[in-house]
Amino acid sequence: MPVAADLELVTEASAGDVLRGLGVVPRGVPVRAQALSGGISNVVLAVSWDGGRAVLKQSLPQLRVATVWRFDRSRILNERRAMQYLERLLPAGSVPTVLAYDDEQFLFVMSHAPDGGINFKDALLRGEVDPAAAERTGALLGEIHRRSAGDADVARAFAAVAPMIQGRVDPYHRTAAAANPELAPIIGAEVDRLLATRECLVLGDWSPKNLLVYPDRVLALDFEVAHYGDPAFDVAFLLTHLVLKARRRPADSARLRAAAGAFLSGYGPPPPDAHVVAELGCLLLARVDGQSRIEYLADDQLARTRELAADVLRTLDRSLPSTLDRLMTPCR
Repeated sequence: MPVAADLELVTEASAGDVLRGLGVVPRGVPVRAQALSGGISNVVLAVSWDGGRAVLKQSLPQLRVATVWRFDRSRILNERRAMQYLERLLPAGSVPTVLAYDDEQFLFVMSHAPDGGINFKDALLRGEVDPAAAERTGALLGEIHRRSAGDADVARAFAAVAPMIQGRVDPYHRTAAAANPELAPIIGAEVDRLLATRECLVLGDWSPKNLLVYPDRVLALDFEVAHYGDPAFDVAFLLTHLVLKARRRPADSARLRAAAGAFLSGYGPPPPDAHVVAELGCLLLARVDGQSRIEYLADDQLARTRELAADVLRTLDRSLPSTLDRLMTPCR
């Protein structure tokens, strides 16, 4: 779908008109709207009215980064279709419900997360490391991968690799490779392998910031990078964030390493170690030298993370457990 440059972004003031136009709210009913954190790529508004609430999400034409990051606005259509598929696939309460959408305006409206959920990233950064929560995040991801694996309809519906290339490979892998030319051949080979793999639905952003933890389940958010691809990417993506938290909070390293083990246990039989390890090395390097740099590490921690990522990429024959042990051991 071509991107219309003159489309107006939804604001707190205009959100009510949008919801009424989509039939989510009856005409004449007042709507309250409040901006939420949309990360770097979206407008996200919490909207409420007497008797109801929802979240409105619209993709930005330009991501909120210092450099140019080209990511087609139609990614929001991809996300909406992935959410609708996952709602049919998974137990109730695992993903939000799509309530309405306007593809021409690059937006959709979804159900609001129930109260009581804890953002997994925020909890980890506070030092609240819950192995049961980590295990549930792994179990939900494993269910998605296993139940979509080999499904010809899903493979056709999510065959496009543009979301993965624009949202991850170019700004992550290839940008980090350009900043580390001595590692570029290794990263390039991994990119070729990654993009050639077609096994299951891959979410592309299985990050603690997109996971709300409840006592009995996990609610997952953000699917704009969804594609039919390599499950090792999603596994490595979550592990990357646990490693980064260990670099940020060395005193929590042992508990974070245990959480990584719980995540893998919940997931079930993982993809081949070599694939997860290679992606782990690429993603760690990307969070230092890519276009989406991690925001909570000090300069010395960033430098050490770069060294560790390079070491992983130069020793891809290590097992995943031994790689995690090295990455998550303090003062090394």
